[in-house]
Amino acid sequence: MGAWGHKSFENDSVLDWWSAVERDWTLVAEALRLVTGADGDEYIDVDEASAALAAAELVAAALGKGDERLSRSAVPWLADHREKIADVGAPLALAAVKRVFENSELRELWDENGADNEWHADVRELIRRLT
Repeated sequence: MGAWGHKSFENDSVLDWWSAVERDWTLVAEALRLVTGADGDEYIDVDEASAALAAAELVAAALGKGDERLSRSAVPWLADHREKIADVGAPLALAAVKRVFENSELRELWDENGADNEWHADVRELIRRLT
């Protein structure tokens, strides 16, 4: 059975991405740039969108806004990489989150549960912390 929850670190796609990030911190910025570099009408698939949200959570936490929202394994990892992840920057993370929230497969999947559900609230909270 796969993992699928409304928080950024609660799905199998992100857990796979996270295992790669633990070995290569530069994948955080790469996930954000992949989404922000897409054309406005380009479809962002669920895996790319999920990775971007998790990457943005890491950036927010690195900036002191959300360690408690990370997975258990991400907290000690971030302690060792906080400065590098903070340097990725809130503006890039914020742009990626907004892009996922506006037009992505992940948004479409969550919209099937209604126009305003816990995923929407969670993403809006991430936007608030990055602003």
